[in-house]
Amino acid sequence: MKQQSILPEEHYRELEALWLPFTANRDFIQSPRIIESASGFHYQTPDDRTILDSFSGLWTSGLGHCHPQIVKAVQEQVASLDYSMGFQAASSIAISAAEKLIELAPDGFTHAFFTNSGSESVDTALKIALGYHQLTGETQRTRFVGREKGYHGCNFGGTSVGGIPANREQFAAGLLANVDHLPHTLDHEHNAFTRGQPQWGEHLADKLEEIVSKQGAHNIAAV
Repeated sequence: MKQQSILPEEHYRELEALWLPFTANRDFIQSPRIIESASGFHYQTPDDRTILDSFSGLWTSGLGHCHPQIVKAVQEQVASLDYSMGFQAASSIAISAAEKLIELAPDGFTHAFFTNSGSESVDTALKIALGYHQLTGETQRTRFVGREKGYHGCNFGGTSVGGIPANREQFAAGLLANVDHLPHTLDHEHNAFTRGQPQWGEHLADKLEEIVSKQGAHNIAAV
């Protein structure tokens, strides 16, 4: 059943100004879901309904919305320094955040590169891999290995190494060509109730070796 719009007809044109990602926008305009405010783990709608945010703000609000300590920290930071570019200059708060992030990271992680989203992070990682091999003289390392049904963001690089057909089919002509995909490991028939290391699926690990043997390890930039 479609949700009835709480907005008058004249507001439909205003809704058309905004395009939403991964959304059937025409359907949204006819039956919009509008969020007015949030507190803790709940959203509030313009008609005073309370909705549980089971996505945690698409995994960005694990501590709850409008957490007083977070609000206070953001307000204090904006009052001190709202933004500084990262080209040829760095802010003291960014340096401090990078140091703390490295302290939490596993051994071997010694640098932090901040991005605006997961999609941007994946594309940046792909470029870092290519750039590294260019600088070390292995310029032939241009291939990537992703996974079927895997999601690595919705930018061109992430979509290329990702394996969700619906995300790829409209953009196939523009995706990266040098990408191989491992088979997906999820198999409900064999592993639906498996605990610990599954007894089925060991053969899937051989697929990576097959790709490496076929393409040549010296040609692969990252997996």
